Amino acid sequence: MPPPPPAPPLLSGVVVHWYAEDLLVELAAAWPRDPRFELVVVDNGSRGPLALPEGARLVSPGRRNLGFGGGANAGIAVARAPLVLILNPDAVPEPGALDEILRAFAAYPDAAGIAPRLAGLEGEPQFAWQLRDLPTPWACLAQVLLLPGPPTYIEEPAAGTVVEQPAAAALALRRESLARLPGEPGFDPGFYPAWFEDVDLAKRLKASGQVLRYAPAARFRHRLGSSVPRLGYGTFLWVYDRNLTRYLAKHHGRAWAGAARALLPLGLLLRLLLLPLRCPQRAASRAEAGRGLLAALAGALTGWRRPARLATGEGFR
Repeated sequence: MPPPPPAPPLLSGVVVHWYAEDLLVELAAAWPRDPRFELVVVDNGSRGPLALPEGARLVSPGRRNLGFGGGANAGIAVARAPLVLILNPDAVPEPGALDEILRAFAAYPDAAGIAPRLAGLEGEPQFAWQLRDLPTPWACLAQVLLLPGPPTYIEEPAAGTVVEQPAAAALALRRESLARLPGEPGFDPGFYPAWFEDVDLAKRLKASGQVLRYAPAARFRHRLGSSVPRLGYGTFLWVYDRNLTRYLAKHHGRAWAGAARALLPLGLLLRLLLLPLRCPQRAASRAEAGRGLLAALAGALTGWRRPARLATGEGFR
């Protein structure tokens, strides 16, 4: 009699990879060699063959970059576990983190998803950035005008706290919860190549009556923002502002999106005027920031048809 087939995994990690081979090596080395935990890597772009641990599964979309949302959906489609952990390559689980995610799902059967604790390489907590309320339309407009609101949490929330919008740099989800979503059953790939796809998902989960909870015992080391240096500040800003207006149109209507489009040139010009005094944190230099602000201004004024290399997606390959 042949031996019974191996039991399916309990949790599948889905890593969306884009030219981050060094980070992926670190994540793969930290991934437990445990049949309960499957590793799926979606390769949106790489310089050569990826070094993956034995048993890991590779999804290759060919020469296409599916973006973060599309890549996550592709990984979820082949994942075998009922729980999927969406990961950036720069989010590395600490020992026992995946077991803590399983415990959190068991402790909170109402949770559609579990947000683990992200911390920097020196252990500095990232909850002020990671865990936020869903943005109101007014908050989005304020952001356009360089008026970001205060963080949702001044102190780290307790285990089990319901969080409206955790970042998808590391976010565990029940497959059945994704399947119950109206419209697309996972991330909306229209938020291409990244940014606001996790906000959109959290918004749709909340609208369907589902909750996301925080599990600080599940600890991950996170470098925070590994994609921006490869994209460049200008591409990041262009994509971020375009996707912000798309989010407003999808969830709050054309009037709010139109208000954002009208205010964006003013906000970008304000940033240009402040450039001698304030270099954006994500830009490597004031010169790069200036070029990026001008590219975003061109996008805002042309309905995101310029620069052509970004409008056609060539800048994301």
